[in-house]
Amino acid sequence: MSHRSALRSSTSWPTRGARGLEVALALILSMLLMAATARAEADLGFSPGSGHAHVIAQGVVDLPSGDVVWRTIRTRAALPAEAPFERHDLGFVLASAGPLLITDQETGEQMQLGVGEAALVREGAVQQRASLAAQPIGYLSIELVPVDAAPPPADATVLQPGQPFAAPGGRHDLDLVSDTLQGDEVYTVPDSGAKNVVLITDGAAAVERPGGSPVVLLAGEAASFSGELQVAVAPAGNASGDAQRVSFVVAMIGPEIPPPPAAPSPTPVAAEQGAATPALDRGSISVQVFTCPPGMTAETLSAAACAPATGVFDVTISSSALPAPLTLGDAASEGETLTWGDLPFGDYVIAEAVLPEGYTTYELAAKATSGSAETGFRAALDAENPALSVRIYNFAPA
Repeated sequence: MSHRSALRSSTSWPTRGARGLEVALALILSMLLMAATARAEADLGFSPGSGHAHVIAQGVVDLPSGDVVWRTIRTRAALPAEAPFERHDLGFVLASAGPLLITDQETGEQMQLGVGEAALVREGAVQQRASLAAQPIGYLSIELVPVDAAPPPADATVLQPGQPFAAPGGRHDLDLVSDTLQGDEVYTVPDSGAKNVVLITDGAAAVERPGGSPVVLLAGEAASFSGELQVAVAPAGNASGDAQRVSFVVAMIGPEIPPPPAAPSPTPVAAEQGAATPALDRGSISVQVFTCPPGMTAETLSAAACAPATGVFDVTISSSALPAPLTLGDAASEGETLTWGDLPFGDYVIAEAVLPEGYTTYELAAKATSGSAETGFRAALDAENPALSVRIYNFAPA
């Protein structure tokens, strides 16, 4: 039965007069408005992470127009002295086999990615992607490109070309979510309202829509999909059929984001003779704390296998620019992120004073930092680097 005939059979339409028709039309309009409102509220509440899955890269971008595809690519990163600068498409870069150093040609900004860490790549970015290991290493890219986009470089391998779909218009939040499942754990990929892609990085996964039949994907395989999707560990190919573990990432197109407001014109202010311009001399430090599987070390770190820390722990921020060290009680909390704001520019020492129960040491990951778990890690806030983002990984004996 068609949608129109279904409405006709379930609604008592009047046979005389315009009044009954007006009432019926008003009812339908009200139902449509309620559905639109519910959709907007769902968009506002969209959250890609759940359970111990967490977002490892994200950003708001302008999507390509027309038909697009998700494509997954494996590429090899040369050593810094040999790695070229190359133009890259919109998407994500994931350090899957070893540490990467990414350098932006235009700005000179550098980013170090440990194994399991990722970064958003904006359309047309010219970057050098270099191996920080003792030899060249492979890494993964997930790109959102027009169907007629140029192929990747000759030394890259397309793992999954993807199926074309119409890109939603406007600016959207792109998220890359990472998770590792064990045993009978299941991660439900939420319905973002767009087409997304899942890429298996280790093990084997059973993926299915609710109520559907599972499809097994192996490491290096990917699948694009729309709507809700469930990911679980595929049973091992042994006599008992015991499930083991699987690691994967999901690239999602999130809700549409309104454009930034136009900057207001500055109000002219008469300069007073001898008046000094106030200096912008304040910054912030944001910290995320994770716990890693027993036996993992800083040398074997796989960030995708680590989960946000729970239980009792404490982080201290100390500096000669502060009257006293700061602790978790002084931080603002938003989700998994702890932020100390309004910090004077200067040198700081970041330390995890209390580790989660059962954990014996930790490592700090952030650019332009140095130190150790015993002495704390040093960082500087200044005009060039006013906001420092830090990840702390806790390790326990096997």
